[in-house]
Amino acid sequence: MTAIGSARARAGFTLIELLVVIAIIGLLIGILLPALSNSRKQSQTLKCLANLHSLGQALHEYSDNNDGHLPNVGLPHGGQDGYESNAWVNSMQQETGGSAVTRCPSDQSPYWDRPLEGTSSYRRVSYATNHYTVGVVENREEYTLMTRILRPSTTILWVDLVETGSWAVSDHVHAENWFGNPRSFASQEVAIERHRKRANYGMIDGHAETLTFEQTYSIDVEASNFPDIAWIHNKYDPRVGW
Repeated sequence: MTAIGSARARAGFTLIELLVVIAIIGLLIGILLPALSNSRKQSQTLKCLANLHSLGQALHEYSDNNDGHLPNVGLPHGGQDGYESNAWVNSMQQETGGSAVTRCPSDQSPYWDRPLEGTSSYRRVSYATNHYTVGVVENREEYTLMTRILRPSTTILWVDLVETGSWAVSDHVHAENWFGNPRSFASQEVAIERHRKRANYGMIDGHAETLTFEQTYSIDVEASNFPDIAWIHNKYDPRVGW
């Protein structure tokens, strides 16, 4: 090989070739990063669903151990006092085996590490229970019993709890108060878009689903004449349950 040929062989990439390689790498990164991000979010959604399924199994064990009753609630919200001893995260420790299944991998609430502003309350759980089932809504004590939930496969017990605001340190949500402006009111209590514009919900029969908020709670406005509400969906109220 001549000296000139040897020099060309050692020259490596030209500037144009280097720019082409950089452009290709940039293009590949642009394609792969969203895919990796979506894959990670999907994995978190599935882990959250697994948590809710485990909570559903724990719920039935708890009911069997407590004469068929559903768990009570007690953590505070909206400046109200709480009743720590009533909180399901405490009363169900035997069935849940600790906190492993009570935190969603997508949960970024700041109150795990510091108390809610103006209080001494920390976040305890990623999931909240449906207040209809604790027997204090319009004296509906009958709904505290597992056997009296007529549609357990379509009645919600567990929701993704909102991550900020006063409800973030609670353990339950008040769906009975949402009818005035459902999405707005619910979004103060439920993380309705935690999982790619949807949320995970655990039903009383033990299975879990990823749903839009309107698939769980929506009103036929034209057919409603308050206080008589025509429901399209209300998976919270055991009298409706679809």
